[in-house]
Amino acid sequence: MQPSNKFPKIEKLKSTKDLDELFGSGKSIHENPIKAIYKKKTEKSNVALSVGVSAPKKLIKLAVSRNLIKRRMREAYRLNNYQLKQTLINTETQLNIMFVYNSKQILSFNEIENKIKVILNRLNELFSNANK
Repeated sequence: MQPSNKFPKIEKLKSTKDLDELFGSGKSIHENPIKAIYKKKTEKSNVALSVGVSAPKKLIKLAVSRNLIKRRMREAYRLNNYQLKQTLINTETQLNIMFVYNSKQILSFNEIENKIKVILNRLNELFSNANK
């Protein structure tokens, strides 16, 4: 079976309620300079995984640079999310994740992708072991 590398609109984390809940009581995984804040969804939806990305204006002043970083994080997530999605579907768990970039330095796509892979693997292990 070919893994789906899509990141449809329905999987994007936009709900103010979900974001407030996520930042209020979510847990985090830190893989310098990317921090992933995650929380299980309280209300059931038809999507196993909702994801958002953020690059703070306080650290990266130029909008062009912030957008570049966010594009790189989204693309790295899109290419590497398959295993975590499968684990969440198999364990019937739903998750919200926010990736936050915490550095003034702009990393290359390969460096960002490696950091995102580590975070996704850790989340995968966490949720695959939680239901055993």
